[in-house]
Amino acid sequence: MRAAPPVRVLRLALPLALALPSACFQDPGAATQATAGSDGGSGSTSAGPGASVGDQEETAATTGVGATGSTSGSSATTSASSSDALGTSDGSATTSGATTSDTTQDATTDDTSSSGTTGEPPDGLAALGSLVVLGDSISDGGGQSPYYYDLLRDSLTTHYGPIAYQNAAASGSETKALKGQAESLPDSLPGPVAVVITSGGNDMKANILQIVLGLDGPIKATMANNIDAALTELLTPGRFGPGVEVHVFEGNIYDASDGEGDFNAYDCAFGLGFPMLPVDMYFNAWNEVIAEAVDAREQTPVDMHGHFFGHGFHSEPNWYAPDCTHPSAIGHEALRDLFFEQITGVPAP
Repeated sequence: MRAAPPVRVLRLALPLALALPSACFQDPGAATQATAGSDGGSGSTSAGPGASVGDQEETAATTGVGATGSTSGSSATTSASSSDALGTSDGSATTSGATTSDTTQDATTDDTSSSGTTGEPPDGLAALGSLVVLGDSISDGGGQSPYYYDLLRDSLTTHYGPIAYQNAAASGSETKALKGQAESLPDSLPGPVAVVITSGGNDMKANILQIVLGLDGPIKATMANNIDAALTELLTPGRFGPGVEVHVFEGNIYDASDGEGDFNAYDCAFGLGFPMLPVDMYFNAWNEVIAEAVDAREQTPVDMHGHFFGHGFHSEPNWYAPDCTHPSAIGHEALRDLFFEQITGVPAP
């Protein structure tokens, strides 16, 4: 597997902007309909309704993306109401799972390890009382089951014992929805609480023209503010009860083309005839913003981009579903492994 290239920010001239494959940020509903048909919003088909880098529901007219999206229902699941939710346990022994600036994710350096952050192993949490999942369709029925969040819940239960579980992710959502998702959570959860977040791809898709024109600075700043607002809500002292510790593990944006941008050539459910254009510079710049926003609150940025790099549709096995945006069953298992190691500090079983 070739290492992901170093983080860099470049700006393209207007002619190149017109050549960018809008495929990179395709609407998930269109992708699903083109590959596996709609599931009517249930979020349970083999090529689910959401997307990692483009499950935005609106059409970005300036990019030529003409399909409209269908979304799965948000699975705001509680341990009391979900048929597969687990019991609760008050974890007493805790350690800090937060990282400092020396663990700032560099999704594209040679030091990236299989754990998806830096070469240093994560500290892990000594105990866990609750798992909370927020974000977009990666965390809400996107791709091929079994989904990473179900696998992660089961693996964490095996590792720590019974835990409470909440999933407030919503297919099609951008980072601006994270604060509302966090606010929808109950006032009381057994601690410590681990919060897993996947978000940011839809922000990119919604602003594709500004990105390729190099005018996305204010948009990235807004994304950083959105992330900070959600973290402020989650990390407010006593948010889930007196003395309950909260540890946030926030994923970044991956790329099924492994930087090549040749989505059309690989029969993805998007492309619309656009020529190939390398996309590393875009993903690197946006992922750097996510990492900085998470690091600023001393939480854990999780490098999904680096973990998945080299396992795109050029590779065998491919970690992506046929729509080239969601994880396949293999990809969801790999994502479970990534978050499990970050939360526990040990490799997934």
